[in-house]
Amino acid sequence: MVMIPQGSVYIGSSEDEIGRKKGERKRVKATIATSFAMAKNEVTLAQFRVFMEETKHKSEVPLRDGEPLIGCNYYDGKSYGYVAEHNWDNPGYPQREDAPVVCVSWSDAKAYADWLTKKTGRVYRVPSTVEFEYASRAGSTAAWFWGTDPTKACEYANVGDRSFANVFPTRPTFPCEDGYVYTASVGKFKPNAFGLHDMVGNAWEWTNDCFHNDLSNAPLDGSSWEANENDECIYRTPKGGSWISGISWGRAAVRSRDQAHYKSFMLGFRVAAAAEKSK
Repeated sequence: MVMIPQGSVYIGSSEDEIGRKKGERKRVKATIATSFAMAKNEVTLAQFRVFMEETKHKSEVPLRDGEPLIGCNYYDGKSYGYVAEHNWDNPGYPQREDAPVVCVSWSDAKAYADWLTKKTGRVYRVPSTVEFEYASRAGSTAAWFWGTDPTKACEYANVGDRSFANVFPTRPTFPCEDGYVYTASVGKFKPNAFGLHDMVGNAWEWTNDCFHNDLSNAPLDGSSWEANENDECIYRTPKGGSWISGISWGRAAVRSRDQAHYKSFMLGFRVAAAAEKSK
């Protein structure tokens, strides 16, 4: 775990930011009044395997139009779709034990954090959206924690790049080469100023916030926004982009919208905790 200091930073994106997408948070100041801890790396396949072996966790099955979605969402170069045989242990491509686990839902991530809490006595959780972006930026207000130059992305992140384009030639990419088509071992790329790895790229990461189209009333103190219409939170908010992301989807401000039980071959998580361990 890495200590993330209290402080302020502008999150979201300005209207003229490269790759800005409709629906992103407008540039606004976020202030974290209390330091917290964030995992240095994404949860790995090996770490998640221990959790599954110890708990025999049964993942919730998402529904689409009332029909169960069995397996994990996958992209074959032409279209997306659930593949029944794919799961956290078989996302549809070779996966290293020290690479980020994918094909896990928000509810799986929460179950892992709850298990880790019971196992260690320290309270772990899925980070909030503001915590994640604050930690990702590490003081930067640019599109990326390393600055504004997309050609430098491959020094710091496993993103959609020239290696990726050899397999997926129709996808948008960064103008660089990181050497990976799919996920890389965690910690392979340079960290940000807080010492965190893969806050952009490698795997999309779940955050704890319910998804809201309108962010005008969103908390800016690092707390999770779990209130939603009719007290429902069907959708959560992944952040960070992944190995498949080009410039528009691989930035600090970008966010996604996925069902809490949704699973994707590009979506994983990391954990956060209070700064002080409980006694």
